[in-house]
Amino acid sequence: MLFEKIAYSDDFPIKITIANIEEYPIHYHQDTEFVVVLDGEISLKNGCCSYVLKKGDIFTNSGHEVHRLIRTDKDNTVAVIQISTQYFSQYFPSITKGCYRTYTTKGNTKKHDTLREKLLHILLQYMVKSFNYKSECTYMMVDVIKYLDKYFNLFAFDQNMVINFESGNQITIDRISRIIGYIYEFHSNKITLEDLADMEHLSTFYISHIIKNCTGMSFRDFLSFARVEWSEIELLETNKKISKVARDVGFSTTAYYEKYFIKWFGMTPQTYREKNMPLVISDIRKGRLKPVDSNRIVNIIRSILSSLNSQETSDSVVSSVKIDIAVDTSIHSISSVDHYLDIQITVEDFKELGYSIFSYINELNPMKVTLLTSNSDSPSDVNRIKVMLTLAGFEVGLNDYDTPPAFMSYGYDSIAYPIFIFNKLLRSKDTWLKARLRDPGKKEKLLKGFPALITSNGIRKPAFYAFMALSLITGDIIYWGKQYCVIRTFRKGKYSFVIVAYNFNNNVYKSCVGTTTIQNLKNVLNEFKDEVDVSFNLTIEQGMYTVTKYSMPKTLGIFSYLATLDFPDKTGHLLDFPEAVSTQPAQEMYVEDVRATFNLNFSLKGAGIQLAVVSKKD
Repeated sequence: MLFEKIAYSDDFPIKITIANIEEYPIHYHQDTEFVVVLDGEISLKNGCCSYVLKKGDIFTNSGHEVHRLIRTDKDNTVAVIQISTQYFSQYFPSITKGCYRTYTTKGNTKKHDTLREKLLHILLQYMVKSFNYKSECTYMMVDVIKYLDKYFNLFAFDQNMVINFESGNQITIDRISRIIGYIYEFHSNKITLEDLADMEHLSTFYISHIIKNCTGMSFRDFLSFARVEWSEIELLETNKKISKVARDVGFSTTAYYEKYFIKWFGMTPQTYREKNMPLVISDIRKGRLKPVDSNRIVNIIRSILSSLNSQETSDSVVSSVKIDIAVDTSIHSISSVDHYLDIQITVEDFKELGYSIFSYINELNPMKVTLLTSNSDSPSDVNRIKVMLTLAGFEVGLNDYDTPPAFMSYGYDSIAYPIFIFNKLLRSKDTWLKARLRDPGKKEKLLKGFPALITSNGIRKPAFYAFMALSLITGDIIYWGKQYCVIRTFRKGKYSFVIVAYNFNNNVYKSCVGTTTIQNLKNVLNEFKDEVDVSFNLTIEQGMYTVTKYSMPKTLGIFSYLATLDFPDKTGHLLDFPEAVSTQPAQEMYVEDVRATFNLNFSLKGAGIQLAVVSKKD
């Protein structure tokens, strides 16, 4: 049972184990794994190499690498982070071919400290279980993989030890990366320098020079190393004859295979098999891991972050973010979107709004209207409203009405609420979206911190348009990240695409959790001035496309309007003329002639949401 199948939860493509490790027996898996030593030290066998990892060290196992962890004579606290290559391949198609090497013998470097900090923030989020921590960890892991691809996707040798390859020449890095990837992918085939020279459009002499300089080995030795490394799986996972294993990995003779195996592993393949097969993970030989107190883990992580001159949380983000996303519109979906809107109203709502309540409900186009009733409501009023709603064509339900709390959070009155519900509900498996139509209470107080879609006197909040959009979007999510989502829809025999981009930080997001005062929210929105530019490149069939874009910035809505007036006590003109505040999202429409790819850009400054619908013209 050499192969270890990693089980992930449906909503979290990362598995994190933090423990005092006695032994993690010999195994391999298809997914990428990070071993982060938080305290003490641990012995690691990876392929033919053995390492003693000390506090602060990070070792990365790419897929199909045979490895084992065992304690030394010192205690340890080790984090093992495993990530689903199936999930993250939607962002990084080449992740399964990665040769990530993060171990170095040169001590701490700036890029190693940066990687260490990124992983520690993920561990901290996971341990403290902050709100939406699974999504936050996933967002941050995407950033980690980008960093790995840029700085750690190569390896070299230092006295027969595989370490991170470092070079300042990006052209050389790109070339050797392609060469190593090709050799590993086709190691069992006959590969020549001429093949590599043709692939890179260079001379065989130059190719040979690059391989020697970067890996410290000749082409022939490196190819043999790759074959020997791959053979380890067959040696420990099967009972094939040594001669058959040699042929399977590309060696022409058994003697040739044994020569190189002895060079790297220090013993014959047969001896290696006899010595290590009993150490393979199995139902009999399971991992021996001791739990570590969670408070101790958090303290260790924060201590290391402090020594790296980092913040204790990852709330702060860079002031300007540029994201480029290549969208393959035929890719398999991540999940589906299909929500039904249930608008909840009360007898009080009808009395305060009158017959205009029907215009709000019609605009939202709900699947159902639920009338919330209480003992103080007149049965005749309840019946009359139910009849009117039924005659208007709505499915009507009745529910008991609980008196709402006097105050919840002013985030519900602002752009923070649409950001919150888009992130929470867009990927929610709940079919029904339930929302109160109107803030309870009298009209005199416009802002009440209640999760309704309009104010007491009928001013539409930003959430009104967010719920409207969510109820209309039906299709498959094909790309998703912290600041964007791409949805493929199919209507009238053709595909359309809904693309959403949003900009926020944790403080904006958390303003809809717990209690947030009116001044606190004003400060949160004013202080978040970061910018994000998201560029989507869609591969779609040629033709004429209609593009409709909607923008909901932080300046949109009743909260922003009153904030500019410093929340005055008297707002008579708004009570008498609620239409004086324009809250409708800004709209832009144009037609694009698409030849092969289509580029769509979003630019957001501060908290906000932008949404675009791209559909082919009839």
